[in-house]
This record gives sequence, structure tokens and C-alpha cells, in this order.
Amino acid sequence: MRKKLLISFTLLLLVVCATDSFGQKRRYGYNKSRNKKYSNYSGGRTSYRGVGNTNYWTVGASINLLNYYGDLSPNDKRFSTNYGETKFGFGITGSRMIYPGIFFRAGYNFGTIEGDDFENGDGNSENASQRGRYLRNLHFKNNIHELSIGFEADMIPNNGGVRGRFPINPYLFAGVAVIAHSPKAIAPDFDQAGNPIDEAGEWVDLRDLGTEGQNIDSIGADPYGKFAFVIPIGLGLKFKLHHNFDLNFEIGLRYLFTDYIDDVSGGYVDLASFGDDNLARAMSERGAETTHVISGDTRTLNPGDTGTTGPYTHGSGYDINSDHSRGGPDQNDFYLTTQIRLVYIFDKKGATRGKFR
Repeated sequence: MRKKLLISFTLLLLVVCATDSFGQKRRYGYNKSRNKKYSNYSGGRTSYRGVGNTNYWTVGASINLLNYYGDLSPNDKRFSTNYGETKFGFGITGSRMIYPGIFFRAGYNFGTIEGDDFENGDGNSENASQRGRYLRNLHFKNNIHELSIGFEADMIPNNGGVRGRFPINPYLFAGVAVIAHSPKAIAPDFDQAGNPIDEAGEWVDLRDLGTEGQNIDSIGADPYGKFAFVIPIGLGLKFKLHHNFDLNFEIGLRYLFTDYIDDVSGGYVDLASFGDDNLARAMSERGAETTHVISGDTRTLNPGDTGTTGPYTHGSGYDINSDHSRGGPDQNDFYLTTQIRLVYIFDKKGATRGKFR
């Protein structure tokens, strides 16, 4: 009886050990097979079903660079910008894989854009665009708060989840966003008639001033709001640093549904229309100023550039265009955001797989 029990116990122990050995071999052997497939990858879709977390979350923090394209750019070309006016910003992005290689993402970005006719124009140039910018003498800066949602698609799709990511993976993204913005400029010491400006030397909000007659009933210009819709679209590269970390390099175009990111779009208005609002009048037309308010440098105005109150006074002096245009309303402004983002990837399944008995 004891002999039979001993034999039965021995057989049961062998079965358990064989089952456990087969399970471990299957588990770790599968990984070897997966790694072999991975090392021999040469394109196309590779399936690693059942390995890692295939619907994972990520969160990332980025350093941003912003470049402005609009009416105060160096020239009239659509993609004209002054890289010396590049500004820093930051961002936070979260995403979730909703299908292998497809992510839903949302983010917040903050940054500043700016433009300056004094820096981008040339008063002695024979080029009408360069000369016109210098004589116009407008400038601005704008702090942009952006909230966005959209989709991100890897160019090399796979079902491997967190542990099955490729070392380098290009991707595309697109979405919708809303921005909060308020362009500002530094007020001069005096208006065109020599009246002192109380806010001289300060950055003042331009939107509420209505510099193109938005607050004047007789002008009929539509005011622009503090919020604007944006279409973000672009591409990037993901670099796998660790099974829980990626480094992303991303370039994104922000197309704006406004031409007033720089407070410049339409034409000049009669300065007398501003009435007693000396600040609005001074910020509307700045061609007669003899000093650049940001740097303090002297502005050289050649004979014939200035009229009775400035180079853009209607009926006298120099105008950018014969229709007294202050900006170009035919095309909306946009800006470019370049990001370097460190991404943390939540890998619950990957973490539990690391335990051994």
C-alpha cells in the first residue's frame, strides 16, 4: 500500500513539474520567438498578440519653440519668419492607444510669439515690402494658451504594446484646438499730436483698444475675440529610451481661424476717429516715432517719409499700399511649434511580467 502511494505521489509530482516547465518554456520561449521576429523585422505589420499592454496610457512633458508667420513677418511670403524671434514654451500631453499604432491624445501648450517691423524691415531698402515694414513700425508679442485634442498615428504599426515598440517610429498627428490669446505692444511716450501717454513704456493689451477701428461705430470693423479655433497638424519621431520612456521630436503647424494674432489685418483708420482715446490712436499708427520703443535705437526717417502726423496719415507721406492697408486680410496668421517631449508609458502588464518564482 505504501509502495503504491509512493508511486502515485511520484507520478503526480512529475506531472506538476512537467506542466510548470512547459508553461515557463512557453512563456519565455514566446518572448524569444518575438525577439527573433523583432530583430528580423523589415517592414509591414507584425503581430505580437497577448504580449504586454496593448491599450496603454502615456503622459509627457515638452519644451517648445514657437515661430510666428503673419503680417509682421520679414516679407510677404506665406512661410516667412524671423528665427531670431523664436520663443520658448512648454507643454503637457496625455494619450491612450485605442488601436495598435493609433492614439487619442490631448494636451496643453503655452508659449509666446512675437513680431517687430523695426527688426524685419529696412528703411533704406529699394524693396517696397522691406521699406514699408520699417516705416509701418508696428510690433507685438502674444502669450498663447492652447488646449487640444486629436489623434496620433504611428507609421510603423504593431500589436506589441509597450514592450513591442520599435526603437524609432515616425508618426503623424492632427486635431482641433482652442487658444486664449491677447496681443500686446509697448506704448510710446506721446501720441501723434504730442499728448503724453500715461502707459508709456508699458506692454498694453491691443485687442480692447480697437486699433483698426473695432470700437468705432462709424468704422464698422468686426472686433476679434480672446479665443480662437486652431487646427494643429504635423509629424514627429519617437525614440525608445526604455520600456517605460520615449523621447519625441515633433513639429506642428497651428493654422488659425483669425488674422489678429498680431493685432494687424485690415487698414488704417482716420486718427481723428479715436476722439479722446490718445492710447488707441498712438498704438494704431506708429510710423512717425523716431525711437524704437523696445531697443531704444533711433529710427532714421528719410525726407518725404513723414507727413503732418506720420508716414501713414491719409493723403500724405508713405503708405505700404495705395489703399492705406495696415495688414493683409486675405490670409490668416499661423505659428509653428517645435517640441522635444519626454514621455512616460504606463505598463502594468509589463511590470507584472517581470516577477519570477
